[in-house]
Amino acid sequence: MANWQRAADLDEVWDGVVNKAVVADIRLILLRQGDEIFAYDEACPHEGHPLSQGELVEDVVVCARHLWEFEIRTGRHISRIHRPQCDLKPFPVRITDGAVEVDVAGGGG
Repeated sequence: MANWQRAADLDEVWDGVVNKAVVADIRLILLRQGDEIFAYDEACPHEGHPLSQGELVEDVVVCARHLWEFEIRTGRHISRIHRPQCDLKPFPVRITDGAVEVDVAGGGG
């Protein structure tokens, strides 16, 4: 069963940067590309470094620690060799009345 929680106001989630949020004690990053918003677990799957300390280069999130790269639309790990076990953990997102909501029950997997 879905558990939609407010993560941020839509106008607080900026395009071109890694936005961070905490929802139900889950640390997330919110990535905006135009009208679309993507939510992922904040911990880099490599060594758990906070992806909120990384940067967004066009449509790629770059981890600050070891420069691992991930596509923002899919969370797919794209550094050198694709390692599916290292893809980012996504959370479903919806926009309701100007708020970004994340389904904390349907994410992380």
